[in-house]
Amino acid sequence: MGNILKKVFYITNKYIVLATPLILFSLISTIYMAYFVGGNLIKVLVAELLLLMMTAVFIAGWFNMIKVAIKDPDKDNINSLMKEFPSGVGEYFASSIGAVILISIFAILMLILSFFVGMKLIGDIGISHQVFQNALKTTDSLKVFLTSLSAEQLSKLALWNMLLLGCMSLTSFLSMFYMLPLFFKTKNFLLAFCIGLKDIFSKKIFHTILLYLFIFVGYFVISLLSTIFYKNMIMHFIMTLLTFYYVVLIAVGVFYFYYHNFVKPQIGQNVDEIV
Repeated sequence: MGNILKKVFYITNKYIVLATPLILFSLISTIYMAYFVGGNLIKVLVAELLLLMMTAVFIAGWFNMIKVAIKDPDKDNINSLMKEFPSGVGEYFASSIGAVILISIFAILMLILSFFVGMKLIGDIGISHQVFQNALKTTDSLKVFLTSLSAEQLSKLALWNMLLLGCMSLTSFLSMFYMLPLFFKTKNFLLAFCIGLKDIFSKKIFHTILLYLFIFVGYFVISLLSTIFYKNMIMHFIMTLLTFYYVVLIAVGVFYFYYHNFVKPQIGQNVDEIV
């Protein structure tokens, strides 16, 4: 485990240029969502379609860069890795669009399933959507909202939070390997989803669970620190940079784990790697 972490940190630090597309995509998509999403139904649909295409472009290009970095961790010309972004867009754009749509549908279905399970096992809290939405506007309004709830409502609210957290965690775990077969085994996004699930529940499932827990704990710690230092401009900036670095580190780590456990050992056997 120590050698794997050392190798992942080595690749991430050497190819820190991987953070560039991530930062640019985060910046562009945030500005886009703030200024272009809204209005009538047609404008919303067009905006969502463009956001879908932007996301597919990012995934296709960025994941292809990570794939190349994992397969060739000792490249001499580090900056040449940026050339792999447009190559990835050209090769994986169509597959990435299908994958983004499919994973969105899967997440929605899991959310709907959790809703029905919650209504069956927990029950309705008795709070209107408008009241709950208003309570989330400020910290003070949230405090007033929580103090106005009965003990039974607070208990149900806590159970609903646990259920939704469990649903999101399970969805993330089941889709953790989804995108990777697209870049190593098949460009068919439906087949890639099945392969990703099969690889999760393989003989390596214990190691996969440990990897997921490592990612989850790291994300929780960084989110907690970001919340604590939110009002400190300098620390907030540092935490933002740390968050981007962590995302790159995790992406490299998952690719590295998948390549060395589910791709490289199978090359020339029952699976041929896409090159």
